[in-house]
Amino acid sequence: MPRIFRPVLLAPGLSPASVLLLCLCLSLSTGTARAATPALPFRVGPPAAWVKPLPIPADSGPASAGEEETSVSRLLVEEQVRVSGHSQEHYLHSARKVLSPQGIDSVTDIQLSFDPTYQKLTVHGIWRIRDGRREDLFQPAEARVIQQEPELQNRLYNGALSVVPFLRDVRVGDTVEVAYTLEGANPVFGGRFSDFVVVGKPFPVGHFAYRLLWPEGRSLYVRDFAAPGLTRSEALLGNEREIILERRHVPAVHSEDNVPGWQPVYPWLQLSEYKDWNDVARWASALFQVPARSKALEQEIRRLSKEPTPEARFVAALRFVQDEVRYLGIEMGPNSHQPHPPDEVLQRRFGDCKDKSLLLVTLLKGLGIDAQPALVNTGLTQLLDGWRPTARAFDHAIVHATVGGRELWVDPTATLERGGLDSYEPPPYGRALIVAPGTTELSVIPAPTLKEPSVFVDETYVATDRDGPATLDVVTTRTGESANAMRRMLAGTSVSELSRFYFNYYAKKDAKITVASPMTVDDDTVKNVLVVHEHYRIEDFWSSDARRDFSAHTFHAYLKEPGYSRRAFPLEVEHPVFARHRITLKSGEPLHDGADHDVVDGPAFHFEADTRADGKTLVLDYRYQSLADAVPPERIAEYVKAVRATEDNRGYYVQLGSRERRLRTSPPPSGEAGAILLGVIATCVVLWFVIAQGGPVELWRKGRAWGRRRAFARKFDASHQGDSAWSAIPITGPQELLSTLGRLRCACGATSDAPRESLRHEAVVLGERHLTLVQWQCPTCARARRAYFEDKGSRAA
Repeated sequence: MPRIFRPVLLAPGLSPASVLLLCLCLSLSTGTARAATPALPFRVGPPAAWVKPLPIPADSGPASAGEEETSVSRLLVEEQVRVSGHSQEHYLHSARKVLSPQGIDSVTDIQLSFDPTYQKLTVHGIWRIRDGRREDLFQPAEARVIQQEPELQNRLYNGALSVVPFLRDVRVGDTVEVAYTLEGANPVFGGRFSDFVVVGKPFPVGHFAYRLLWPEGRSLYVRDFAAPGLTRSEALLGNEREIILERRHVPAVHSEDNVPGWQPVYPWLQLSEYKDWNDVARWASALFQVPARSKALEQEIRRLSKEPTPEARFVAALRFVQDEVRYLGIEMGPNSHQPHPPDEVLQRRFGDCKDKSLLLVTLLKGLGIDAQPALVNTGLTQLLDGWRPTARAFDHAIVHATVGGRELWVDPTATLERGGLDSYEPPPYGRALIVAPGTTELSVIPAPTLKEPSVFVDETYVATDRDGPATLDVVTTRTGESANAMRRMLAGTSVSELSRFYFNYYAKKDAKITVASPMTVDDDTVKNVLVVHEHYRIEDFWSSDARRDFSAHTFHAYLKEPGYSRRAFPLEVEHPVFARHRITLKSGEPLHDGADHDVVDGPAFHFEADTRADGKTLVLDYRYQSLADAVPPERIAEYVKAVRATEDNRGYYVQLGSRERRLRTSPPPSGEAGAILLGVIATCVVLWFVIAQGGPVELWRKGRAWGRRRAFARKFDASHQGDSAWSAIPITGPQELLSTLGRLRCACGATSDAPRESLRHEAVVLGERHLTLVQWQCPTCARARRAYFEDKGSRAA
């Protein structure tokens, strides 16, 4: 179309040259304004021709009885993938219907994430379907592009971007449909393809589909992990093989608390192009190349080589990388899996697990020590035995070394480890792939074992005057990894702050407790033994009726019943754990002599309780040792029974004798002869029972000891996990946090969910522990509530 030029009317006295200058200025200003408009980092357009979008089901309907949705109905979850050469395209399409006002937030909370270093995002549209009318709500100019960095708290930066649209006018009854394509693959994989197809979700899905276009003649391995009801069809489309996985009315998969990381919860399929683990090892070997040593590396190797023995040189190199190279990961693009050069890491003195592992291997090889990087998964452990080989199986890197004929597995990111190699505990990752061209299978990392308690809490109460104050001295001794963990905490938390936490723990029981002298810490780094000393003064130690309660509170975190006792999945048990708690009471008045020894053996633990009273001293000595990392579902009832059996032995009370002894008399018995005879018979039965139990003294002692334990065991175990930062509830993600909140019982007895808008989240950092403090109001009694959570999800490599 030809351009139409309109005449310009000149103002009186304005020359043509002035007009020309004015037009030039306007042109420049317009060009500047256009240049100032930032280009969007994504495109808007229709899907590629190879995509075959599925229609949205009219109504998903419940997958089975009792699974009707309340806020959102997931009508469609669809993914289509095309692999061609080194390129990959992922088309994602979903539709969700709003069923209640609470569902509006969930449906409109949309984030389209991509890595700009190797991916291109094309948004096809975000539609609202209302009364049969489909309208595109996506406004590119109004969308925001944010760099959220979800792993920032773990000091990991990946540079991923998220497009966040702001949808207008979404109401109950609307269906929101989203479709977009991600084009590109991380070049670090060299064009190799692997994918995970999660079939089940924590919510029902009306129609699930996964479509893959795969080059004909190119190998692909598929492994099914318990995906019932999934149909699979294949067809040849030219030079591509079409694989379709599909299921309608997919039921929700209901997770449970404390499921081990190695236990799959949701049914899924694994797709992998890797033939075997040697294929993966050769890929990783190309990334973890030990380079020629720089001047800085040579200087560091010369410094370390001054140590007298290979063992000492190994420890010196390990401590240097652990403690003097801080953990910080820049994992953009290929560096998600490829480490930075060791010389660069040494110069800037920071790196992630890959960087630190390769640096340590480089130093060790320079010292003449055989070492290789090793890839692990921090959560899956033995589950990897059943996987198809894939480069995406791992989320962490460590080091495997041989020193003096001894095989060692060490984690370069584990700071402040102390002690010698004789007592070194391997990290609890279970399986590893040694990065070497000749590796053909996964290696087994020996599980740590504890032959002696690694935590020993020794409480000594001195109460010589029932009307005067008592003293409490607490000595907590930690060894091995427990000492390392406490050392890390103290590196980020002052002793005074730690003392404040511990002091407030005891203040929950004794309101009139004060600190008698400051907390002290003795750290023997050679033996790796860390001892914490606490000293308190307690007013009103004895209650008004001269009673005192005691509890082995150290075991509250280990001996607790699961939230779900009728389970489909195993129950995770913290392992290995070997803990001891001893309570000593030195009284000013005589205590009842005697001794008891009780043992409880559960499916995953061994518990012992010793009670000894001699003169004016009472000693309660408890031991707990884990035996396995999980309890199978069929033994949960046995486990719960064993936990309850320990309750009778974890609590005890002492009752001082009365100061006044009064002689009491009773009138002689009266009644008929039959009543007297029955009384004589009953007396004989009682006497026989007393004799069978070892005599009246022994029976009285047993009954009194049992009553003291029973009376207060449950009382002390009523303290809830999550009440403090030290008893934070372990979770694996935000979804589990919300489900756990719904099960926490308020003092009023209610367990109903709090409205999400009333939840307040606060990040809490204790040394290397990253916690989340959640505060809310009980919807039943309006009581202020709070709970601490600790995310135990897997760490990125």
